[in-house]
Amino acid sequence: MTQGIVRVLLHPDGKRRVLIVRRETGLFGFEEEQFSDHPDEMCWVSCSRKHYSICDSAETAEKEARGDIKWLVLVP
Repeated sequence: MTQGIVRVLLHPDGKRRVLIVRRETGLFGFEEEQFSDHPDEMCWVSCSRKHYSICDSAETAEKEARGDIKWLVLVP
């Protein structure tokens, strides 16, 4: 479970994002989402296919995300 969002990395197209999150355990991770334009949804949905990320800091979680999600090279 997620306790809070630490940082949001938004794709330039505005349709994809990565959330750097603090878990209830006090550890950190990341979650990739895409925006669904489907009329019945119109919301962010998970598109992560990876395992549950467990990191010691938000910075480590972001580094792991940047190494795993190719489009993050477009986001400063």
